[in-house]
Amino acid sequence: MRYVFKYSLPIVLILLLPISLLAQSTFEINTPYNTIGLQETLQVSYTYKGEASMNNWVAPVFNNWRIISGPFFQIQHVSINGNQKTETTISYELQPLKTGNIEIPAGELHLSSTNIRCKPITILVQKNVPAGRRQQSGLQMPGGFFESDVTDEPTETERNAIVSPGEDVAKKMKDNIFIRVETSKTNCVVGEPVLVTYTLYSRLRTSSKLVQQPVFNGCTVYEMTTQDLRSETKLLNGKKYSTYIIRKVQLIPLTAGTINLGIAKVENTVNFYRVNNNTIQQTFEYSSICSSEPAEINVTNLPTYKGTANFSGAIGNFTINARVDKKTDTAGDVNKLIIEVTGSGNFSSVTLPQVQWPKGVEHFNSSEETDVNKLIYPAAGTKTFTIPFTCKQQGTTVIPAIHYNFYNTETGSYTTIETTPIEIKVNPPLKNFINPDLYSEGNTNSRYIWIIPGIGLILAIGWWIFYKKEKNTKPNVISNNNVINIKTDIQQANAVTPNNLIEPAKPESIYELLTIPDDIAFFKAVISMLEKEISIEKDNGRKEALQELCAACNSALYAPQSNANRYDVAEQLKILFIHPA
Repeated sequence: MRYVFKYSLPIVLILLLPISLLAQSTFEINTPYNTIGLQETLQVSYTYKGEASMNNWVAPVFNNWRIISGPFFQIQHVSINGNQKTETTISYELQPLKTGNIEIPAGELHLSSTNIRCKPITILVQKNVPAGRRQQSGLQMPGGFFESDVTDEPTETERNAIVSPGEDVAKKMKDNIFIRVETSKTNCVVGEPVLVTYTLYSRLRTSSKLVQQPVFNGCTVYEMTTQDLRSETKLLNGKKYSTYIIRKVQLIPLTAGTINLGIAKVENTVNFYRVNNNTIQQTFEYSSICSSEPAEINVTNLPTYKGTANFSGAIGNFTINARVDKKTDTAGDVNKLIIEVTGSGNFSSVTLPQVQWPKGVEHFNSSEETDVNKLIYPAAGTKTFTIPFTCKQQGTTVIPAIHYNFYNTETGSYTTIETTPIEIKVNPPLKNFINPDLYSEGNTNSRYIWIIPGIGLILAIGWWIFYKKEKNTKPNVISNNNVINIKTDIQQANAVTPNNLIEPAKPESIYELLTIPDDIAFFKAVISMLEKEISIEKDNGRKEALQELCAACNSALYAPQSNANRYDVAEQLKILFIHPA
């Protein structure tokens, strides 16, 4: 039984890889409301965020729901802390078929390495629209046809609903209700944001329902459509229209070529009146579907960059600022360089600026945070990069100006910006401080991933040799004298080294651990020392901290996807064992 762990360990580690991948992924259902009216429609979005790519979408069965439109797919790529992640949204427009608690079913995604399902949610459907909220069934125009006017004269909207003898109702609908597609520009470069707005124009009092959402291919989509259905009066060709925004998005083209904008369709229902000799002879309801006209955006590649430095890839209009966490530092201590790129444009194209690190400075892996408002055009905000670093020597260290270039969409040319140099005063190192050379960039577990299959092979060969040897060897007979001798040896060993006589680890032994150059040997030595320390520790709080650190070391050894690293373990050892003077 004791050998099962040995030859099954590689299999377990391989099986842990998709589990680690799923741990970094989310898949959930999002809706704007948890309670709706029976006549309302509901926007339902299945959103996946993670590193794996989607191979297939298994559409759920919507029992007790009518699918008004969908599914619509939107995919965008986001960089988080230097890792590329995919955000995939599958959207439906649904209408309930009955009242009560109705389930939105779970969806299933087939990813590159596994399958993932989201949890279903429940929506409460009432007969009437919930109090305090307007009915959201389609794009309902405000007001009613029979509302009286202050002047007792028919309004222009009412007059437009009057059908004279011989007048074509279909043409009247087409002339007075239509969809316009407006773009901020029709020509752009790859990566340049373009605002696209679909607006319903109407000169009739209509009940309107969106029956087809536009679909966008070959670009990243930032959704700007809100639940606000208030109308706005606009003048077009000398006529007043009530307008409603159907869809509002920012598109970021991914490749050169032509982007054909999707078609939006709206079903409109209007009450018309036939009039003869100034007398209403007939009232009737007429419905028709209006569609947006085809539109396109021409996308070209960026012009040739002729600068001396490499092009960063950023597109928009930005400024840059840099600062350090401590302008007065200590040699061997950890400091942080913080770089902020602020402005507007395509923030997914903003990457880490290149830093010319001075001699005697060691830097580590960077992290990034994005604070961007995507509901305005162009998207505006700040992207912040944080780079830990260590100054090795006493004296004055200067981080030179950081240069950053981008394609300026306002001027149509390349622009270079820069920070001011940063001067740091470095004091002498603290006595016995941990050597930062042990934690240089690239000293991570990922470089040892080849060891996992190697361990599996070695264990398999060892098991085979042991099995063959055990098969050919007769069992030894233990005499009574041997039993007595073994018992005596055990009793003597226990008398010499009981748990209460094991000495706690001393700071000197911790420093010796930190000088071990090899990561694997380091983690094994730390685990051995921690297990002894745990066996004699009486304080429950400290024992729990020791056990967590021991688990982190095991994770670093046997799970390459683990977040545990040598630097963090060393910092915890310093906290637990090296008390400040």
